[in-house]
Amino acid sequence: MSNHDLIEKAKAKEREKDYEAAIELYREAFEKDPKNFFLQIELGNLYALSNKFEEAAGCFRRANRRFPDNDAIKEGLGFCLCQTGNDFHNKRNYSIAQAAFEEATFFCPKNPLYLFNLGNAYYAQNNFKKALHYFKKSLDLNADSDTYHNLANTYKKLNDFENAQVNYNEALKKRNYQTHSIVELIQLKQSICDWEDIPKLVENLKNSMNNNRPGKISPFAALSMPGLGSKDHLNIASSWVKSHNIKKIKSTNVAIKEVGGKITIAYMSADFRLHPLYFLIKDIFTFHDRKKFEVILLYSGIDDGSSELKEFKAMDVKFIDISALSDKLLEEQITKENIDILIDLSGFTSQSRSMIAAYKPAPITINWLGFPGSMGFYDGKPLYDFLLSDNYIIPKNLEAYYAEKIIKLPNCYQPNISSRPSLKALTKKDYGIEENTFVFASFGQSIKITENIFNIWLDLLKRKNNAILWLLESNVVAQKNLQNYAQNYGVEADRILFAPKIDFDGHIARHIIIDLFLDTFPYNAHTSASDAIWAGCPVVTLSGETFASRVAGSILTEIGCEELIALNEKDYFTKALDISSNLDELKRLKNKVISSKNNSTLFKPKKFVGNLESIYRTLLSA
Repeated sequence: MSNHDLIEKAKAKEREKDYEAAIELYREAFEKDPKNFFLQIELGNLYALSNKFEEAAGCFRRANRRFPDNDAIKEGLGFCLCQTGNDFHNKRNYSIAQAAFEEATFFCPKNPLYLFNLGNAYYAQNNFKKALHYFKKSLDLNADSDTYHNLANTYKKLNDFENAQVNYNEALKKRNYQTHSIVELIQLKQSICDWEDIPKLVENLKNSMNNNRPGKISPFAALSMPGLGSKDHLNIASSWVKSHNIKKIKSTNVAIKEVGGKITIAYMSADFRLHPLYFLIKDIFTFHDRKKFEVILLYSGIDDGSSELKEFKAMDVKFIDISALSDKLLEEQITKENIDILIDLSGFTSQSRSMIAAYKPAPITINWLGFPGSMGFYDGKPLYDFLLSDNYIIPKNLEAYYAEKIIKLPNCYQPNISSRPSLKALTKKDYGIEENTFVFASFGQSIKITENIFNIWLDLLKRKNNAILWLLESNVVAQKNLQNYAQNYGVEADRILFAPKIDFDGHIARHIIIDLFLDTFPYNAHTSASDAIWAGCPVVTLSGETFASRVAGSILTEIGCEELIALNEKDYFTKALDISSNLDELKRLKNKVISSKNNSTLFKPKKFVGNLESIYRTLLSA
């Protein structure tokens, strides 16, 4: 067949939209006439129409070498490279995505989308300075709300909070219903303790939710926002899952093993490293009965080089790095391991792989410990089958606000490692504080400190002239804002002190000088509440209806110190003031905390594991 006939036949197939047949005919014609670069362009177009963008890019590259000044060829090549980059980005192969976007920007330097995508690829690899550069270049060409938003995210990662706020506000000006920009702006303002306009922003967020306006709401960010309840958290989680456009839940093909056989359990987390999770979960893995349970750790986090990560890797368990796996490959990996129960210890936090539960790669999936709340519904079904909790955190009347079936542990839902540092005989003077000074403390992240709670703390300082408030060092802006706020409230700024971040032993040791630990709300102290209890430090907490606001109450209930739980802000203030004004009562509470924590199961992980394994066996035999 002549080349003319091959080309005519190919054109006919193209009109019929039989692109595969057309491609084969054009390829045959090109082999006969390899200098005909117009055939390369036709092949490139057909490959692109067939969503074979890598092959299309190859054709356009060759055509570009022959026609270097042809803008249409460059645009076609840029488009295909962008699509290729998007595909690799979605598969979590960010370095190859970066290479594709870089090539696209080389051929199409004035295309803001390609620059934007290149910024996203660098951002995904934690190269925030490069990301900032390309987001700015994209913004110069197109002042788009999404670009302002991502630029703000990048400034936040670089701790340039002022520029982050400016760009979130610009994103909202461009599109005042950009829900995710409202969320990020609230979270940023909370992290630097700039509470101006937060009630208004939260109200805007609620309106966005009620009106189904576009944009994602991070479920984790919502936990610390004042004014949101358990129903809101459930709706936010479900909306978050839906926004990821994951494939529909399917019935699992993995059979549950016969009762009595060895059970394979996999714990999945991004935090098997230097992270508060280490001090909760490590001993659970140590004490699992290896004769009855096969334990696998699925790690999706970064290699932080910490001794804690090395310790997890060296444990008598199978450790699998899943951080670079696409959803498809991760599903295949979990299925291949023949896992009976998949337990997610990260939830909707950074670098987690929680969405894999939608694929149902294991017969049973459990949400536990890493995310204090429901992980919502997807396609009308719970993303996770079960949630591990306890009777205090989720009382019967609040169970309706959770998608999962609730499993209630007989004790506090939070485990702790048993190998904690011994307390040292330190004094307040060791920390530069006068011995007659009463020390209120709260060692949570700055994002947990709300204006209402801080006002209560300042009111306590006003009522106790010899008292100081000891907070955990966060960021310089937050510290300055807190001290300025105190000064304007009528409390000397130097009565707000900040404890530097130090190693775990040193952190636990300094609790010995704390007189009374004050909890945050609506996001309670979790690991830090257990740290305080271990050191014999009474914790005054405020419990609400959300999971995150009831964890400290659960810990206090576990050690029989329910009198330290307040149910409203007035009660919280009164309890803290009465205890701090009555040194005999304070001494009684300290002694009670010490004796009660020793008699409780809070720091007895071996007993905790026994209860946990009993639950696992029950689930598989049901």
